[in-house]
Amino acid sequence: MAKVAIVGAGPAGCSAGYHLAQSGHDVTLIDQHRFPRDKVCGDGISIESIQALSTMGIYPQNIRTLAAEYAPIHRFFLGVSNQIEHSELTKLEAYCIPRFVFDYLLYTKAIDAGCQVLTQTVNKQDWQDQGLPDAFDMIIDARGVSAGEVTAIAIRAYWMVNRHDVSETALTEAQIHFDRSLGVNGYGWIFPVATQQDLIKFNVGVGVWLDEYKTINTNIIQLFQQFIQSNNIARQLRTKIVSQRSPKVFPLATAKRGNQVVDGKILKIGDAANLTDPLTGEGIANAVLSGFHVAQAINMSRTSDAASENWQYLYESHFEADLRAGLGIRAWRKFSLMNYGLIWLMKRNPRIARQVSHAVAGVVPYHEVFVSLNY
Repeated sequence: MAKVAIVGAGPAGCSAGYHLAQSGHDVTLIDQHRFPRDKVCGDGISIESIQALSTMGIYPQNIRTLAAEYAPIHRFFLGVSNQIEHSELTKLEAYCIPRFVFDYLLYTKAIDAGCQVLTQTVNKQDWQDQGLPDAFDMIIDARGVSAGEVTAIAIRAYWMVNRHDVSETALTEAQIHFDRSLGVNGYGWIFPVATQQDLIKFNVGVGVWLDEYKTINTNIIQLFQQFIQSNNIARQLRTKIVSQRSPKVFPLATAKRGNQVVDGKILKIGDAANLTDPLTGEGIANAVLSGFHVAQAINMSRTSDAASENWQYLYESHFEADLRAGLGIRAWRKFSLMNYGLIWLMKRNPRIARQVSHAVAGVVPYHEVFVSLNY
């Protein structure tokens, strides 16, 4: 059995740690923070992510039992601000869960599986000085976006609203709003993330891809404020706020072409490997699945070199086709009219609406969306 250091205890690191410890490896899970700790993001847990969690023995019924805060999601809303919109009901259930709650759930699963934990700041340039390469057979880099290549920037705020001031639909609907002020690929979101009490928590934010952000003569905080002021749904929800937390900015490491997920005997997973969805910015599913597959790469290998080779192969086999398809769709959406036209088609064709919504939710891979419409 191998002695493995996993640097970073987010969803990717905890997934890898869980599977490796379950397989009998000696696993040390290293993170600079003590848990539970907050992670700034949109808090969306897609249908694909829910399915991926089953590899860690976490099922939907467990979420309702174990998570202190959550919102079941039954509808996916796509809209162009104040112009056109479509809300699609899905039979499969997604969730929105504050990362303070969600990450601790996965962290606990990894520890229960047998991972040893170490609270320590580890930067890659310090690994040699700290003796990690000599002390461990393999190192898994799961440090998140700080170790990946930043390709987008986002901001989110938590708004607290009384239950009687919002509709029942709003409690189970994840909304994505395309907005010209955010570029062609940028969008705003409104997600319920805690709906068990009379005071409902919403995660409201915007995300912008850096190649477009550089051409916008406005900083991300101002873009967020502009979106709230101009988007009718966001503006109306803001009038209902009982309390709120200050917005926080965070980076994203979305997919890129020619991706290498190994560096010697260092195996990169999750955001550190730029595995975040290039269209939606959702990173949980690929984080959890990359932890599962990197564990398989180590399990099937007798040497660290073989593990590196196998992990690159498994990445290319299980992730690259869909990430490339997402990048292709992103390039295709050159004009904001594309967003309007897509939603227009969804409103008129139930099959397209279902497939697009399922693609956003991660049920249908991007590279299969157009093919599946032919059947």
